[in-house]
Amino acid sequence: MRRREVIAGISVAGIAGPLRLRAQPTGKPIFGILLVFSREGGRTFTDPIRGYLEALGFVDGRNIELDFRHADGNVDRLAMIATELVARRPAVIATFGDATGLAAQKATTSVPIVAMSEDLVRAKLVTNMRHPGANTTGLSVMGTELDAKRLELLAEMVQSRGTILLLADATTHRESRPALNATAQALGLTLEEATITAPGDLDRAIREASARGMVGVNVLSSAFLFALRARIVGLTRELRMPAIYQWPEIADEGGLMAYGPSLLGAFRQVTTLVAKILKGAKPGELPVEQPTRFALHLNLGAAKELGLEVPASLLARVDKAIE
Repeated sequence: MRRREVIAGISVAGIAGPLRLRAQPTGKPIFGILLVFSREGGRTFTDPIRGYLEALGFVDGRNIELDFRHADGNVDRLAMIATELVARRPAVIATFGDATGLAAQKATTSVPIVAMSEDLVRAKLVTNMRHPGANTTGLSVMGTELDAKRLELLAEMVQSRGTILLLADATTHRESRPALNATAQALGLTLEEATITAPGDLDRAIREASARGMVGVNVLSSAFLFALRARIVGLTRELRMPAIYQWPEIADEGGLMAYGPSLLGAFRQVTTLVAKILKGAKPGELPVEQPTRFALHLNLGAAKELGLEVPASLLARVDKAIE
C-alpha cells in the first residue's frame, strides 16, 4: 500500500555552466572521500555520489580524480588515512559521520571539507550554521533530533510497555537522551542503551536483549551503525525483534521501519556543495544545509514475518509501504 513516496531533492541552480576547477599537479582536481566503512560497504555512498557528480559534469578520469579512502570499520584508522589523503592535496574532501569529519579537520586546516553529520554544530565541526567559517561546511541531517520521534513510532508499532534497546555508538555526538527519556516516560517504556564499538558488540547486545524479552530496538542515528545495518536487520529479523532505523532506504533493504530524510537526497546535497567548491566557492561562506523532507517507510513483509499487526493509525501516516 502506498500513500506517497518522498525522496528528498535539491536544485542544482547556480552551479551549471563552464567548469572552472581548482588546479592540481596532476592536471585534474582531486576529490577525496573519507569513510569509516569497508570498500564494499562504502559503495552505498560512493556509487550515488559518483553518479551525481557526473550529472553535474564532473567525470572521474576526464576532468576530476576521485580518491576514496576506507577505514574498514576501524575508527582508529581514520587519523592515518585522513593524513594520507590530505598529503595528495585534494581540492575538496567529503566526510560522513562525526568521527570522519573530525579526523579530516585534524589533518588539515586549509583543504575544503564538506561534512555530513547528525549535527555539525554540536559535533564542533562548525561554529555557526549560516557562517561556518574556516575550511568546513556541509549537511546536518538532524539525526539525533529524530531519535525520540523514531522511539514514538516504534512504540506505536509494538504496542507494548516493555523495554526498548537503544543501539548507540561512541563516535556520534548526541544530545537526544533527555528527549528519549521523556518520550519513554510518557509512553510507559523502559530504555536500555548499548554502545557499539565493534560488530561483536552488536551481536551480544541484540542477542542479550532478545533473551531478556525486550520488545524492540531503536537504532540511533550513526554513520557507524549504518555501516552495520545489514547485520542489524538480519539479527533483529532472526530474533523476531522489531527495529526502527534512521534512513528510510533501510526499510527498502529489509528493515522493519525507518523514519528520516532520504539518504540519496542527502548525498545529492553533499555533492552539490562539493561542486560549488570545485568551482571556486569557499566552504566557510557556504551555509550548512539541512534536509527539508522526512519520510516514514514500513516494510509490510518484515512486519508479517515478525507477527506484527500494523495499527491503522500508523499505516495512515506511512509514506511508502513495501509489500
